[in-house]
Amino acid sequence: MALLLTRGGVLAPLSVLASLDPLRGSYTAVCPSHKGFPSLIGRMVYTPGDRSAHLAFLMPASGVEHPGLPALMESLAVTAGSWGALNLLAEVEESHPALEAFRRSGFAVYGWQTIWKFDPAPVSRRSGEWRPPLPTEENAVRSLYQLLVPPLVQAAEPFAGQTGERLVYRQDREILAYADLLYGPEGVFIQPLMHPGLKHPEEALQALLGCFLGLPARPVYVAARSYQAWLEPVLNRLGGYVSPRQALLVRHLVATARASMLARQIAGETFNHEATVPMVQSSTIYKN
Repeated sequence: MALLLTRGGVLAPLSVLASLDPLRGSYTAVCPSHKGFPSLIGRMVYTPGDRSAHLAFLMPASGVEHPGLPALMESLAVTAGSWGALNLLAEVEESHPALEAFRRSGFAVYGWQTIWKFDPAPVSRRSGEWRPPLPTEENAVRSLYQLLVPPLVQAAEPFAGQTGERLVYRQDREILAYADLLYGPEGVFIQPLMHPGLKHPEEALQALLGCFLGLPARPVYVAARSYQAWLEPVLNRLGGYVSPRQALLVRHLVATARASMLARQIAGETFNHEATVPMVQSSTIYKN
């Protein structure tokens, strides 16, 4: 959704150029038409060094009942794993029939989100309270992430260090909120993380939205995750338009296996060590 809302659809000029980015891998799989079902196309994108790859699109929407969908997903997952990804992530509206099809293809729900659109963004005189973090503040931002984000989500979306655009918000000299940003010609996408102890969350969010008034006119989108659901009434009061709720899906590409090590006796003491090692799951790509 972040790419769609900031860069446009699959055939938008910036999306086409992004597919040629040498710093990010892109893999497209095609499942041929079969017994009245149209050809099914899916694309996966992955940035080397990231923990997770992302499903960029699956089209057409009517193709989710295609019998070859599991094979197509397997192909995307195998390629993502061979490139170094540990997870494959996707987003699907909760009422869409694709949600059940994804579950049958090995995906599991790890969270939910709604996306709020502001066009134009509300005016605020306090936008200067949000600023880029200093290098010395990364540990404080990381601590906030580990405190507020559930372990299930952290396993799929680990904390990202000094990458991309980020703003932080202080209260009483303590960082109690930050926001990751993605810019594009079609809009600005914001994913905030805010401590419930903020004294004036509505003012803080309005100040965040006001940071983009000086940019060329375009919508501003705010993603409210299920573990930040308390922000939704605030976003509603600020005049945002909400999208249907989406499921956040993950397909894990590694399995945890226990490798027993030989016990060793030294001076009458017994050491029984167990190590946990990642092991890439074996997968088979089915071709029609």
